[in-house]
Amino acid sequence: MTKRNILIIVLCSLCGTTYSQTNKQILELFNTFQDGYTRRDTSLVNKFANNVCTKDIQILGTGEDEWFQGITSAKNFFRNDWLYWFSLDLDTSTLSLSITDNTAFFLIKGIASITFPNKEAAYDFAYKRLQQLISTEKTSRTKLLSYSSEASNLIQQIEIGSLEIKYSIRISGAIVKQNDKWLFKQLVFSFPYPMTRK
Repeated sequence: MTKRNILIIVLCSLCGTTYSQTNKQILELFNTFQDGYTRRDTSLVNKFANNVCTKDIQILGTGEDEWFQGITSAKNFFRNDWLYWFSLDLDTSTLSLSITDNTAFFLIKGIASITFPNKEAAYDFAYKRLQQLISTEKTSRTKLLSYSSEASNLIQQIEIGSLEIKYSIRISGAIVKQNDKWLFKQLVFSFPYPMTRK
């Protein structure tokens, strides 16, 4: 075997090791993200966001008006998710990565779910959700439109469904490496259309 062939083999094995380490580091980022959504401890939201997001993070949520830019907005987004939104269970076996240098684009699937002990609890949740929803709208018209649309959706889900509601969800976006640490630069949450139960 020539020196050139040995050099090529060594370089290829180093590239494979680096790629494997990168995948492991990125998977750890998703595990940290999942841990935050599992614990839902709002007293830790600042630490969580600083641990997983860049300062100029961009987040596009599932709601019509959920477009957030910057770490402060991200903290508010996570806090509201943990207080009012579904439980999130990411399936890391579906993680798809496209990595170039210090940037990775990703796709991952998961389940967004909520379980109620009874219908009254489901309606209590729906009512609180509606109050929170209209507090974010600017005009009476948009408050009423959002309220009526979301109310009919929630009533239908509660009346025809079980007390456990599960939906498929997808998250895509970009991750960047800063100071030897992978962080979310962009997060896009989306439900497949039409939104169907699992």
